[in-house]
Amino acid sequence: MSILITGITGFVGSYLVDYLLANEPKVKIYGLKRWRSPLDNISHCLDKITLIDADLRDLVSLSFVFKTKFDKVFHLAAKSYVPYSYTAPVETLTTNVIGTVNLLEAIRLSGQKPLIHICSSSEVYGQPEYTPMDEKHPLNPISPYGVSKVAEDRLGFMYY
Repeated sequence: MSILITGITGFVGSYLVDYLLANEPKVKIYGLKRWRSPLDNISHCLDKITLIDADLRDLVSLSFVFKTKFDKVFHLAAKSYVPYSYTAPVETLTTNVIGTVNLLEAIRLSGQKPLIHICSSSEVYGQPEYTPMDEKHPLNPISPYGVSKVAEDRLGFMYY
């Protein structure tokens, strides 16, 4: 099995790599990263994974990524710091929304049909109207980041 992880150098991506290496010994792990991404979180396993430099904001670079066939794609990459999303809303929306469209388009154009997991956030609910929440709880994001995650969710559903 071949797996691509976007955001592999981040907090969640590094834990997913550790989990996969411990529980799926035959899996081939590829990680999408930007050229300047720090490797601290995955330095202990660099010899067990294949890193690919590409930018989610660039469809052409992603097209080259999908010359490799993937069975699963875990899309974890995002501008995810909520306060930063108020300071740089355009960058947050471009990275998270356009980046997700580019990723899904690159997959579609490649003809591949991997299982795709798009990471969401509780930020899509803003201030919850009631608790405990369920799947019917209305989406009510109150930050640029929350809006971007709602858009990612909807894009994933649309492409599905």
